[in-house]
Amino acid sequence: MHTILNIAVCEDDENDMSRLLSCITESGVSAQCETFSSCETLMTAFLAGRYDLIFLDIYMDEIQQGVDAATKIRETDSVVTLAFTTTSTEHTLESYRLKASSYLEKPVKSADVREVLELALNKKKNIPSVNLLIDGTYRDIPLDSILYFEQQNLSVIVNTLSGELRTSRTVKLKNIEPLLPDNFLRCHHSYIANLKYVNRIDREWKVFTMQNGSNVHIRQQTMKKATEAFENYRLNRTRQGGVR
Repeated sequence: MHTILNIAVCEDDENDMSRLLSCITESGVSAQCETFSSCETLMTAFLAGRYDLIFLDIYMDEIQQGVDAATKIRETDSVVTLAFTTTSTEHTLESYRLKASSYLEKPVKSADVREVLELALNKKKNIPSVNLLIDGTYRDIPLDSILYFEQQNLSVIVNTLSGELRTSRTVKLKNIEPLLPDNFLRCHHSYIANLKYVNRIDREWKVFTMQNGSNVHIRQQTMKKATEAFENYRLNRTRQGGVR
């Protein structure tokens, strides 16, 4: 299946923007690009999982806004490939802290841009995913983008960081459950939750409150198991020093 990169390009200089877009086109890598002239407009459009790659100018209007935007992006999206573009190399350490894959000096070079694109492309192809029938077509959905699954009537709603997907009617939760890693918990006959995105557990109301504010129901019989799984997951993440 042909892989297309979803790319955001944030740049306030028209010439630098044009140069970067030309390099992307010349690379031969299939891409859909959205352009932004400020960090504010980028952050308004940004949703975790929406982009595979973000080219981000560190200095916007001569202010170090790119680093601030990258920090906010990393709070909810640990997967997206970040590539800083800049006229200065003084913020190289910031790029490591924010897990930026590349640090491109302006004017950007075609070979450097292509290298970033190929890195993001390989990352997208190899990221752990679940293959599901969506609207009659099989799609690979990155596991790290899924908050929870919900059985609704004859379909399963896949609640992701960037929105909802509805499976075809032949897909059931019982078909999906064996395909998932241990951080996914079948907590109810109608729900499977990704513990990574559980903010808290409410034992009185018997629900997980997810990162997006949604409530995922927990069966009474599963309450003890759900509580232990959630607490163990949080403890392990703390020990590993991992981000959510």
